[in-house]
Amino acid sequence: MPSNGDQELQLPQGTIRYREYGSGEPIVFVHGLLVNGQLWRKVVPLLAGRYRCLVPDWPLGSHAVPLSAGADYSPPGLARLIADFIAALGLKEVTLVGNDTGGALCQIVVTEHPERIGRLVLTNCDCFDNFLPPFFRPLQYGAHIPGFLFLLLQTMRLEAMRNLPMAYGWLAKRRMDRALTYSYIRPALDNHVIQREVGNILKGISPRYTLAAAEKLPRFSR
Repeated sequence: MPSNGDQELQLPQGTIRYREYGSGEPIVFVHGLLVNGQLWRKVVPLLAGRYRCLVPDWPLGSHAVPLSAGADYSPPGLARLIADFIAALGLKEVTLVGNDTGGALCQIVVTEHPERIGRLVLTNCDCFDNFLPPFFRPLQYGAHIPGFLFLLLQTMRLEAMRNLPMAYGWLAKRRMDRALTYSYIRPALDNHVIQREVGNILKGISPRYTLAAAEKLPRFSR
């Protein structure tokens, strides 16, 4: 699948790396927490023949470049970053595709910053009072405990730990590739700033944001 290679976009919040495939009407993909644009590796080839597919590595824990100091990691702040990315590239009538945590962020984008969005596609994702889903809420509680994320991430060096249900085990129909899951976890393992960003994201997540978005979604007329 040919692309223009890794590209970088400078936003007020920091640097976003992304890849671009194909041409035509734009599709922007939004992955969830502790994965990156590789999540869409089997989807984009099916679409790049007809559409311009933009695949960012959003700052959700598996990205290579930390955001700038003082960046807003709350769900509304991250939704604003997605909207700013779209605006900075001059995109219009965007099809916004969200999965997992990213789907929750997309709901906030289309209800708070709908100007450049033409369509919304939600795959399995957080919504309503499931943000985070109950099974993963211990991660959110643990983020408030000093050293918790560091120790948890260290255990993820083992493939067996990454395949547990509370890690990546229940997030895919089939067992995920070892190198792929390690690429998801490595940035937070290697960079203490990104590790701190993960903690800030977890602390900021709350169902009040998805419930508020759900009330406004009927007004999204695209």
